[in-house]
Amino acid sequence: MRLLIIAFVFLFSVEKSPIYAQFVNFDIFLFGDKIGNMTVSRKVVDDSTETYTLESRSKASLLWIKRENYTRYDVVYRNNRLISSENVEIENGKQKRWVNVVFDGKHYQVNGYKGKRILNEVPTYSVVKLFFTDGSKQNRIFYESEGDFAEIKHPKPNVCEFAASDGSRNIYYYQNGQLTNLETHVSIATIKLVRTN
Repeated sequence: MRLLIIAFVFLFSVEKSPIYAQFVNFDIFLFGDKIGNMTVSRKVVDDSTETYTLESRSKASLLWIKRENYTRYDVVYRNNRLISSENVEIENGKQKRWVNVVFDGKHYQVNGYKGKRILNEVPTYSVVKLFFTDGSKQNRIFYESEGDFAEIKHPKPNVCEFAASDGSRNIYYYQNGQLTNLETHVSIATIKLVRTN
């Protein structure tokens, strides 16, 4: 009887645990100096559900201004369709941006720092997926931190680029289908992220 209970507990825990997990890590640089790091994970919970978590921390001084930034994404896909997305960005201890997206069975309810709205288009590819699949093969992306879509440009092979509503440009570089590094170009600087694993 005891053996049967142990087997049942083991099977139940295996059924609920991820079948597959991936982690990618990046160092963050500004003007050649390391200012932080980022980790992105992908977990396949069952045959149809994927969960993604992106967590980034950085600290830098720019033009005599000190900035400490924390960003987190929590994203769930089921059958290759977005189910939910939560994003928060904290700068110097204060919430700067946040966006929550939830599928209600018919539409996507978007609630964030820009207000509330409804999306009718189904997101099937978003920023978190860029870290695990080749973004240079995509033409459109859902940007979780804005709760909206952006067109992907391909300035050269194995590169994808898209712009945020604030004008910043995000460029992702791939080699043999794997993301190696990325850049975010803002008005006064370029932030570079280099993969470490």
